[in-house]
Amino acid sequence: MAQKRAKKHHILPRKYLERFSKDNRIWVLDFETNKQNNLRLEEAAVIKDFYTVKTINSQEDDLIEQKFLAGIEDVCDPAITEVVNKHSFSQGEVWVKLANYIALMYFRTPLFRQIFLETYEQYSNKMADDLIENEKSYNEMMKGFKEQYPDAKVLTYEQAQRVRDKLEISVDIPRTFYIKNMMVYASNLVPIIYKMTPNLFCARKYEDAKFITGDVPIIPIPRKPSASPTWINDENCDLYFPLSSYCCLVLNYDSLPKANDVSSKRIAWINHLVACNCTRIILSQEESFAWMRENRTISSDPNELVEAWGNEKKTILKGAYIDKKRPQKCRNDWGHLRSKDTEN
Repeated sequence: MAQKRAKKHHILPRKYLERFSKDNRIWVLDFETNKQNNLRLEEAAVIKDFYTVKTINSQEDDLIEQKFLAGIEDVCDPAITEVVNKHSFSQGEVWVKLANYIALMYFRTPLFRQIFLETYEQYSNKMADDLIENEKSYNEMMKGFKEQYPDAKVLTYEQAQRVRDKLEISVDIPRTFYIKNMMVYASNLVPIIYKMTPNLFCARKYEDAKFITGDVPIIPIPRKPSASPTWINDENCDLYFPLSSYCCLVLNYDSLPKANDVSSKRIAWINHLVACNCTRIILSQEESFAWMRENRTISSDPNELVEAWGNEKKTILKGAYIDKKRPQKCRNDWGHLRSKDTEN
């Protein structure tokens, strides 16, 4: 009998989620549904067929989920456990494994696909705009097209203008294309991560404040308002990556790794960053958690968080801003981010 294909795929690794869970359950606050649920780890942060790919032998194959991603998680998990439990970084192999893990975590989530999809759509709409920008160049292009395809119907310039005014181009990107790019981008990021300095922020276990995580688990934050929007090789930027309810990794270009206990206020600020940057969900060990309001006061009410930022999650664009004249559309619906591959 053929082995049954796994269809529910974790966008955040199961072993990663365990570090934010309690009794095999985790609280998931969903900005799309405006609800918070206490879910079993098997049901949390999953999207059907998110990593399913087309292979030579199969139209739909779960090898990326079951072998590639699971294999990397199994290799890296002891290194993460060492860091979380000992609050230190041993030299050599541990940091090599962590660098690979961090690079993959940066690109495996829905945000990477949303950026791809929105950017492709904007480029497609920009190309359509450029096509009708000049009547002479349009007619020359259509003349060449007609010579190559004599039976094709060609619109006049005026007709093309009217069509363009009513046309909004949407794009579908096959899953396998996303996954190929995910692996390429992640492999290119490994040596960049490896050169950074790993630091730890540790929550005091006798205090109530704990770290949360989200569907964007790694967050670049500039130290100065004037800093570059890209964090790579930028000494004025930190990468925050909560590793557990009690431990947050901070990557930068400071000289020496260090581990420091941090206050509840600092944890609330980092939780604020997680909530701001997620595209849909945040996950926590407890139903309530500390987070910082825009006015720097602290709340522990998740419902207030949804009221404050819920609508933004559905409207904030993540892709490249290419054409300011055209309205743009946020493509954060997870259903759009797992388009099937074309049939053979």
